[in-house]
Amino acid sequence: MINQKTQIMARVNKNGNLSGAVGNIVFVNRYGETHARRKPGKVNQTSNTKKSASGFGNNSSQDRLVRAAITEKIDIRNYQCFAVNHRTRLGLTIFQSQDEDGNTQMRYENPQSMVGTIFNNNWQWERAVNFYPDYNLPEDNSMMVTIPELNLGKQIKLPKNATRAILKLHALTIDPNKRVVMADILSSLTFDLDKNQNVPSQEWQFQIPENTYWALIIATISYSSPKNNIAEEHMHTGTYLWAKKIAE
Repeated sequence: MINQKTQIMARVNKNGNLSGAVGNIVFVNRYGETHARRKPGKVNQTSNTKKSASGFGNNSSQDRLVRAAITEKIDIRNYQCFAVNHRTRLGLTIFQSQDEDGNTQMRYENPQSMVGTIFNNNWQWERAVNFYPDYNLPEDNSMMVTIPELNLGKQIKLPKNATRAILKLHALTIDPNKRVVMADILSSLTFDLDKNQNVPSQEWQFQIPENTYWALIIATISYSSPKNNIAEEHMHTGTYLWAKKIAE
């Protein structure tokens, strides 16, 4: 006898087969035959699964603060992929540890994973450029970046219909572990390039403060044309060129 508290949701269909559920038993019809199986029980999360889910949520929230601090100082076109790619790369810098009470602590450590972050999936940095700066950071934190000769059309590629590009390089500091995240620009360079124009090689020098947690270099390129006929997905690109943890 079926207990009166058991919920009955099974029915006989037009073919005379039982379908639906009786209590925790589910009836499934396949190829004219009726099969019975138990409903899956409640999924139990392990402590590691719960910690991973919590860590993912914390990273998502903190990434919004980091991106907001950076985009407040640097013009980065807000393509939807930028947030996703940035959050993924920032998550790769996380170091998790446990204290004496078994509580999981999450901290952003080595920023090297930020290098190469794709700001625009439709016009990626590696497709857009063919130049590689040289970076030299001695012990006194006096950074020297050697930028090779640039030619619009060779070292900097043009998307369809574009005739002009503005390349910007920004050196900045940031601590993504702070509750209030601030980005400070140390130095910036701007190159306004017309088609087939050559810009000679040059050295870019700036000082990184000793108490800096992360030092980063972000590069962006914006494109234009006299007819304003560049596709929206090709208007802008960018990436992190260089990243280093300076101090604890």
